[in-house]
Amino acid sequence: MTTLDNILTAGLDWLYETEQPDNSHQQHHGITLSHPAANRWYGFCPTGARNLPVVSVDVSKVEYKLDNDGDRVPANPLDPGELETLADELRRRGFDVDSTWNGHPGVTGSVGLARTAHPTLLAAVDRYHQGCLVHPQRSVFCDCEAWRAEAARIVAPTTSVAASA
Repeated sequence: MTTLDNILTAGLDWLYETEQPDNSHQQHHGITLSHPAANRWYGFCPTGARNLPVVSVDVSKVEYKLDNDGDRVPANPLDPGELETLADELRRRGFDVDSTWNGHPGVTGSVGLARTAHPTLLAAVDRYHQGCLVHPQRSVFCDCEAWRAEAARIVAPTTSVAASA
């Protein structure tokens, strides 16, 4: 069963404990882990604000309504205090929180962490930024076998929740 506890454990272990192969690359936005029962997905970005990791929470399926002025606004935003609760949980787990942004009444919120991600994950992000070495003119948009194989070698989180790059 997918729980927020499982998601945070898997995502944080991936950011900080998982050694990545030196022949892999990781897109800089990181990975997402879905929590369907809560209508949320959680992102684990290795190099976000100030090149530090970011944990984000997002509404998976946003519904909209018209407000009193006739503007479309989210009908199911993040809950009041949801972002702060996530930041508190990260602190409880021993992670220093650098900052938070967005959150209620929006559909996304982010928690910036103060400690850099695992050095091999950062190196994998650097390799991504270098782009395809076989086809440098295609940069990160290459779809050749070598570039795809390099991406496939990233070690994903160890969890039963589905991950996507």
